Amino acid sequence: MGQRGVPRQGPHPDRRPTTRALAGNNRTLVLGVLGAVGGIAGSINAISDGAGVLHILALAGIGVLGLALAIAYVIAYSKRPR
Repeated sequence: MGQRGVPRQGPHPDRRPTTRALAGNNRTLVLGVLGAVGGIAGSINAISDGAGVLHILALAGIGVLGLALAIAYVIAYSKRPR
């Protein structure tokens, strides 16, 4: 801690950036895998049922977002200090 009345410079040494804290959470991996599987399965089901293009693209977007979350977790995990 700095001198009295002098603000501390920079972030707290124990705090991680918000994006790394969220991406490095195990729940992010689980949410990503569930989103990817649900989006792909939903898209396949919508195609077989003859749903509209917008519905199929929305489900495919959920799958892509889930895949992005899972990849973000893997990247954040690889950058963790050992």
